[in-house]
Amino acid sequence: MNRPNLAEIVQVGETWLPGIRKYTFTLEDLDGEGTTRDETGVLHREVIRSNVLHVAVTHVVDQGELVSITSLVKESSTVEMTLFCPGRGDPYDTGTFYVSKMDVDLIRLKDPNTGQVADWWQVDYTLVEV
Repeated sequence: MNRPNLAEIVQVGETWLPGIRKYTFTLEDLDGEGTTRDETGVLHREVIRSNVLHVAVTHVVDQGELVSITSLVKESSTVEMTLFCPGRGDPYDTGTFYVSKMDVDLIRLKDPNTGQVADWWQVDYTLVEV
């Protein structure tokens, strides 16, 4: 596809992934077994890890870009990525993630002006920091 990749949001190796349509991240603390509430309802937390990153990404891309994205993020069990993630220091954070789920949908669109049909692919996946 001949369009610039304007949003530098997700990078694998030297490649910024194209066609990001939606990007949502969550920073979550992981509590240990010692986290509990006492009889008066006061919470006592045992945080074993802070700011674990969960990311939901949606791309709308052509078939070549689909193949590239899936090979970069899904061919191995984990992948090192750099993600836009303000809230953990620098706006970009590099870490190791696994893809917990990937959905791919074909979107067939007809241009109302020309009548030509174009095939696009919507790729949705969820990244979880290791």
